[in-house]
Amino acid sequence: MYRYLDANDPRFAADSDSQTIQNAVDAAETGGVSTVSIPRRCARTGKDEWIIDRTILLPSNITIILDDCRLTLAPGVYQNIFRNRNMYTDISLKKEGRQYGIKIIGHGGATLDGGEGNDLRESTSEKDGRPHVRFNNFVLLHNVQNFVLEGFRCVNMRWWALNHICCSHGRLSNLDFFNGRHVPNQDGINFRIGCSHMIVENITGRTGDDTVALTALPLCGDSKLVLEDGNIDIHDITIRNVRADTRCSVVALRNNDGAKLYRVDIENISDAGGGEYIPWDVVHLGENNYYRRRTAEPGETYDINVRGVYSTARGAVILGGTLKNARISDVYAGGGAMHAISSYLPTQIFEENGCEITGGVTLENVLFDNIHYDGKAAYKNQGWLIDTTEEYNGCALYFRSMRESDFFKRVTFRDIYAGEGAALFMPPKNVESFDLSGMTLQNAE
Repeated sequence: MYRYLDANDPRFAADSDSQTIQNAVDAAETGGVSTVSIPRRCARTGKDEWIIDRTILLPSNITIILDDCRLTLAPGVYQNIFRNRNMYTDISLKKEGRQYGIKIIGHGGATLDGGEGNDLRESTSEKDGRPHVRFNNFVLLHNVQNFVLEGFRCVNMRWWALNHICCSHGRLSNLDFFNGRHVPNQDGINFRIGCSHMIVENITGRTGDDTVALTALPLCGDSKLVLEDGNIDIHDITIRNVRADTRCSVVALRNNDGAKLYRVDIENISDAGGGEYIPWDVVHLGENNYYRRRTAEPGETYDINVRGVYSTARGAVILGGTLKNARISDVYAGGGAMHAISSYLPTQIFEENGCEITGGVTLENVLFDNIHYDGKAAYKNQGWLIDTTEEYNGCALYFRSMRESDFFKRVTFRDIYAGEGAALFMPPKNVESFDLSGMTLQNAE
């Protein structure tokens, strides 16, 4: 009995690298072998690279070992590198279509590479014969439980690198990203509707968009992939030890149109600092955008704990939408940062989706503890960060933008620090009657 199958075994040789690997995977399934190893050298071509021109479909209970190898998508193809086999089949939305035990584990310099890319974007998705833009994901999992993605690098992303829809009980660890040439929306890790019980840890690199995103938007592009059980919420997620640069947020949480997002623990998150990309913020909690009918309502985003946020970029933590039963602690904003905590966003029509978006957040039973701002406010010319009509030298707690419906209820700010010349707290400006009686500012330096 084989302990594992080698993709270079002559029995699996085919007329393409993709089919060779697929043959090894299929043989493992039928032969009762749980592991397929992909070595550095592709014996078929004699090159230290495997060219993927067709998605490798994974059954349940399979472990793929990326043994110091490089898997590169062929130029122009609309394909994932790996996808679970049941997705897009007649049983994909059913309980009997659920898959289990998929593991992709990298050793050495294991790399998934988008190569030269293609013309598939969100703007061209499902147009002129193209498939949905999720065919640009390197790894796409749907209705999968008990999976592991570990120990490899993703480079030259064509869209989001790793995408999970209606998945649970997964671990993603020791992953590195480098987006390469910039194309729209190069997220690193995405958890979409119906995802729960995940651990994300030890993430590094550079992404063109959010590095780790939790996005519960049930009326957007994933609506056709909701399982028969109707679950659209995201919950029970742990994210820790992420150090990355991005054009957007290092960690971002968003939920609208009735989806809930809850029981999320976020710890030790920072921008990498000094790179070409400067994040908008390090942690983004909620956003009054990407909705079809309505933004999140009070009680739909709750039990969120954030501890240890370190920013030398534009800002540390930006809040939007609604937040209940939460604690945000040990936040340090320095370098060019504009603020440590902010709810600001100018009212505008977002060109990407036509939504009218605003700043503002409703807070209930939220503790802000040990918040430090000692930045230089280096981005005053960027109007989506602050109200540019007033003098500004940085702020620890910047709540200039609120909606008429927003409120503070049992909100405590404790041990807040602002550097010389910076403001400690700037209250709402656009809503003059905003009630601050639900707020306590104590032990401030």
